[in-house]
Amino acid sequence: MVRGVRAKELIELNKPQQDLNGPLSQLEQQISTMPDALARAAKYVLENPERIIRLSLRELSTISGTGEATIVRLCRMLNFEGYSDFKIALASQLAVRKQFEFGSIPHDRHHLLTLADELASSILRTANAVDLNQLEEVAKRLAKAKRIDIFGAGVSGIVAELFSYRLLRAGLNAHAIRDVTLAIEVASGLGPDAAVIAISESGVTATTVEFIRTGKAIGAYALAVTSNERSPVGRQADKVLSMARMNVPAYGGAVSAVPRAILLAEAIAALIARYSDNT
Repeated sequence: MVRGVRAKELIELNKPQQDLNGPLSQLEQQISTMPDALARAAKYVLENPERIIRLSLRELSTISGTGEATIVRLCRMLNFEGYSDFKIALASQLAVRKQFEFGSIPHDRHHLLTLADELASSILRTANAVDLNQLEEVAKRLAKAKRIDIFGAGVSGIVAELFSYRLLRAGLNAHAIRDVTLAIEVASGLGPDAAVIAISESGVTATTVEFIRTGKAIGAYALAVTSNERSPVGRQADKVLSMARMNVPAYGGAVSAVPRAILLAEAIAALIARYSDNT
């Protein structure tokens, strides 16, 4: 280990330029600004990169629920002539990442320090980005809600459960719903005295977008917790609490993205407790 150089900095110094310019890196950087259809396709690729290289265009279209033309358009947006060229570049980047991942830095220490550094950094970056006036406004609106429904898909569903637990402990009527059909049905029966919280790392998960859209349409206060404020989930919300983006990709089911959301849940709960003490 080189003294005076943090784990993340050491990684960036050694990381091949091919990885930084590869299709996965481009998708990670651009997904928040993509139109909805392209963003859904990009999210599937980011979550299933090793599977993609074994799929034909038709198979990917069927499995991901996106049109073949959309996938081809995504490839061309990244400056590839077509899907085949995109897969070749993707396979190359995966090989580079695997080689780098098991390179000269000791595997266990390297990953432990990298993860610890990224988790700590992501929490601090999230805290620094929080608008305290906005956070207080969110806490006041949630404190007044007669019911709060919270939904997230995949790992975001775990975050939804944690949000629910923390708000329940703060004295609110908060419920996390993991079944998307039930979540949307329940959201459609809410009203202006209720609130919905949609949690999505990417902000493009179709079921989460539908959940917050349904809740807002019937007048519920809509809050989004996401890393992409300009994403479809963010655009549907009355307010957005932004989580810092992870330098280590947060796609594919890793729970390393959870601590940022826990920080926001704890901050909201602390403000609600303060209001309760003053009443």
